[in-house]
Amino acid sequence: MPVDSKLGGLHGGIFIAILVVSAAAFPALAWPWYLLAPLGAYAGLVLAIPPLRRTAPRFHAGRIAGLPLAGALLLSAATVGVLVVFDWLLQPQTSQLAARIPVAPFGNVVLAGVCFSIVNAAMEELVFRGVLYESLARDWGATAAIVVTAAIFGLAHVHGYPPGPLGGILAAGFGIALGILRWWTGGLALAIACHVLADATIFGLLAAAGAFATRIQPLT
Repeated sequence: MPVDSKLGGLHGGIFIAILVVSAAAFPALAWPWYLLAPLGAYAGLVLAIPPLRRTAPRFHAGRIAGLPLAGALLLSAATVGVLVVFDWLLQPQTSQLAARIPVAPFGNVVLAGVCFSIVNAAMEELVFRGVLYESLARDWGATAAIVVTAAIFGLAHVHGYPPGPLGGILAAGFGIALGILRWWTGGLALAIACHVLADATIFGLLAAAGAFATRIQPLT
């Protein structure tokens, strides 16, 4: 097997190694740096090594109309509903999660929410339905890529929102849906759009609970 073919499936492992080293070396990195820094280091490594550059994942927007668009709209509606119902029923503690989002530099809650939702969703989709998905799909196929990335996505969100083991399960289910959307459309555009809406809903719930009240200007 050509060396380039062998390297194609290693990109996910390379990125995870960079992520682990980054977390160990800089445990206090806040959002968005704990993901942005590893993504930047991975991109730099890929650009510097020709075999990695040749085998790097190629990201596409994919189909954004027709049935995939309808599916994305249904997924978004269901996601917003689940998040709102979860918050209404369980009223989870959100102060620790909100403290990890540096909102004060944005000046007001609307700008902070927009920036957080877009940047966080794009970064996470580049990682989970981008680098990791492509790496797994090359060696194990789309089904394995969807399941494994969803499981990792769920574990990574146990301390996110929704919080706790139930939140991790819900995040894993969302990850499966996003993985299916990624496979169905052949690209990342609709998966990112759904993720942006989910993150915007989460930010809105945190803001409505007063989690940012002492750190940012109110809605104007």
